Amino acid sequence: MPRTDSMDLISQALFDSSIELSEGDQALLARLRDAYTYWLEKPTLSDTRMRDYLMVNHHVSKSQAYNDIAQIKLVLGNIPVATKEFYRYKANFILDEAHNAAMAGNDRKAKALTKIAEAIAYNNRTNEDDGEKLPFDKIVPTDLSFSINPEDAGVKSVPGVREKALRLFAKYAEEIELDTSCYNEEDIPE
Repeated sequence: MPRTDSMDLISQALFDSSIELSEGDQALLARLRDAYTYWLEKPTLSDTRMRDYLMVNHHVSKSQAYNDIAQIKLVLGNIPVATKEFYRYKANFILDEAHNAAMAGNDRKAKALTKIAEAIAYNNRTNEDDGEKLPFDKIVPTDLSFSINPEDAGVKSVPGVREKALRLFAKYAEEIELDTSCYNEEDIPE
């Protein structure tokens, strides 16, 4: 398994061709690019089929093939988890094929392709709205104001607590060298 820093370098090299790599890292980069391109051509392939593709075409072990698949998913995205846009594109492509078949006079093929496109659209809910987007621009953060007054929290004030706090503060400030420049006597509650 490649080192973590090597994987980071390869992840950067996927997008920047000026990065210099060792021969082994260059082979890994070529393998990842080839696997990603193949997966884009066949987005419905499972991880197992991709593993087999890598093992046969690049002569890597099973564990290395799974590492490569994980790296592809991490850096470039999980191709089999396609979005509605992909299925909309696929349904529209099939409908275009149906249109071409109908124009060529092949009504049987046109009807079959239309039913396939309808099934794809229905099964992947491409006709449904993605839902209402959250109004992030209208979210107002809660205004928090802090207080050291215990009465703000519903605790009754104890008589003489201010004097006791000042006495303890002075005692421990002398025993332990503390930077007390940020504390003010006005901050101690009465």
